[in-house]
Amino acid sequence: MLRQLQVDVSGCDFSRLTVWQANLQGMNLQEVNFADSDLSRSVFSETLDEVWSVALSQDDRLLATGDNNCKICLWQLQTGQQLLSFQGHTNWVRSVAFNSNGETLVSGSADRTVKLWSVQTGQCLKTCTGHDGEVYSVAFSPDGQTVVSGSSDETIKLWDINTGECLKTFIGHSKEVFAIALSRDGQIVASGSGDQTIKLWNINTGQCLHTCTGHTNWILAIAFSPDGQTLFSCSPDRLVKQWEVSTGKCLKTFTGHQNWVMSLALSRDGQTLISSSGDRTIKLWDVATGICLKTFAGHNQAIWSVALSSDAKTIVSGSPDQTVRLWDAETGQCFKTLAGHTNRIYSVPWSPIDLTSCTNVSNRQDACSTKSEFSCETDILPVHQRLIENGATSPIDRTIASGSFDSAVRLWDAETGQCRQIVSGHTKQVYAIAWSPDGQLLASGSGDRTVKLWDMKTGQCLRTASGHENWVYAVAFSPDGQIIASGSGDRTVKLWSAIAGQCLKTLVGHLTWIWSVAWSPDGQILASSSGDRTVKLWDASTGECLKTLVGHTNRVYSVAFSPDGQTIASGSFDRRVKLWDVSSGECLQTLTGHTNGVYSIAFSPQGKTIASGSLDHKVKLWDGRSGECIGTYTGHTNEVRSVAFSPDGESLVSGSQDQTVRLWDVKTGDRIKIFRATRLYEGMKIAGVTGLTTAQKATLEMLGASNS
Repeated sequence: MLRQLQVDVSGCDFSRLTVWQANLQGMNLQEVNFADSDLSRSVFSETLDEVWSVALSQDDRLLATGDNNCKICLWQLQTGQQLLSFQGHTNWVRSVAFNSNGETLVSGSADRTVKLWSVQTGQCLKTCTGHDGEVYSVAFSPDGQTVVSGSSDETIKLWDINTGECLKTFIGHSKEVFAIALSRDGQIVASGSGDQTIKLWNINTGQCLHTCTGHTNWILAIAFSPDGQTLFSCSPDRLVKQWEVSTGKCLKTFTGHQNWVMSLALSRDGQTLISSSGDRTIKLWDVATGICLKTFAGHNQAIWSVALSSDAKTIVSGSPDQTVRLWDAETGQCFKTLAGHTNRIYSVPWSPIDLTSCTNVSNRQDACSTKSEFSCETDILPVHQRLIENGATSPIDRTIASGSFDSAVRLWDAETGQCRQIVSGHTKQVYAIAWSPDGQLLASGSGDRTVKLWDMKTGQCLRTASGHENWVYAVAFSPDGQIIASGSGDRTVKLWSAIAGQCLKTLVGHLTWIWSVAWSPDGQILASSSGDRTVKLWDASTGECLKTLVGHTNRVYSVAFSPDGQTIASGSFDRRVKLWDVSSGECLQTLTGHTNGVYSIAFSPQGKTIASGSLDHKVKLWDGRSGECIGTYTGHTNEVRSVAFSPDGESLVSGSQDQTVRLWDVKTGDRIKIFRATRLYEGMKIAGVTGLTTAQKATLEMLGASNS
């Protein structure tokens, strides 16, 4: 009742009370005292992040989810209660699968490993290493003795689960292997790839039996029919296809989705197919006719993964909207939602004129010359309760702007950490923000597919630019402030008039999502980076692609121009930073040293030093001439999403998924501040509580509760 009435119970004393079956999700429980209380069957918010994969045990008792915060969660399907949290991966968990008896779970991760877990204890039983790229898909053989995995290194591997040894490597695809499936008899492996083909392999000999062609984009998921005679596939080309296994011939095409088709699952009798899409729907298909029987809607973002119960009555779906939903397949009704909460910080760059603010860098002194290793443990300041996707700072004062998963843009005082202003208008998470050169305007890019322009004195939304067909991941003002560039999951870069909000040009050429855009200092050239492993240079006035920089072996997340405009730095999931000559397109240097993907790149004021932030939790400084690593900053406990230098080059800021923004003294490591997010259950006392599982207690502690 208190929840329904929206009563603020923060600071209340509920110690030594019986609090049964209370729905406490979304309530402000900071400083609440639950010590020695009985909280049986009470439900709290979980640390559920962007869910990339879901799997059901064959008896439908257990649900496993893999997310982008390196975590696997085990849930009781009937009650929605979290039982265990599996920790061990160091990057996104792309795929999870149960063995036939439900006692072992396998996971594939962007950290390039396959892990086997005890479902009973959550213990990691084995780690299989050998892939040279992200592991996108995993599957158990029917007898449970082997596991098959597909990777961005373009290979499929067969693993012995008892020894962790790689038994066989299947080579033949020319791009990432996104999807893996095994026939019911275990004799055929099917693989779906970024090369737009499906290959069928003899598991014993490794021979490719057939190559199925017909899709016009990547193959993201595949599934065998129960009798092994046919195979189903789905793709960003918005289609689901059915193939004959014996010939590789396409038998049927299912049409109806309005965006990428990302996942599919088949009923055990083979009569019903479900598919999930970037259009935020699940479709239920009659396999015999190809007719769509039902469409399920309710998620706020793309649906990356679906699973179907053994009796085909329940559908489970996972999404980056931080929910897992359970659907009644008969009625189409969502009857349970597992919702999450997170505090991860993605990016907060520096201002050009103040030590405590963030963004544009020009005409500043380079301050780094000696090799160093620093750790950071002091001055904790509050930042943000929700996931901060991106950030930038006013070029004219000490204001940090942050974009968040809660769809708001917040302005913070960089010295005190206090929130000055909240501006709302987006309907989905804010992935990217950028200040105009004069600091008067802010541009934001969102999962709602729009770019918004804000007057930051009044907080008023001046214009909304619509036209992208997918999430907007990157925004940047031209040096004169007249044009905004945006990069999107729809594979395009758009140039918008900052005055009128109209689209001036659409730059087409990338093959997949665009993660970063950057202007040259003179505004003549625009650089963009993409999941297609390339950086493109565009003539900003004509929209012509001048050059495509090829050399990275995984998606390129970040690009930055040097202050003189002659060099571009790029950071990639291949763990490398590359320096490119703008005029020739030649790769000048490759900087190696990170042990995981590179998310963010920044040049120092004079361009002599480069900073990089990585999934390995570290910030590195590089000599731009020699390529030598001259500094490593440790202290973050999760991936570093953003780095930027101060105006004088003496300080560096880094933003991380560990919920902190850290300020570093480049020379000495001194004068450090940490901005830390205020967690959902900060100060809540749970010492001596009963009725909660170990996993629930661990989750509450992760969100700020005290168990002592």
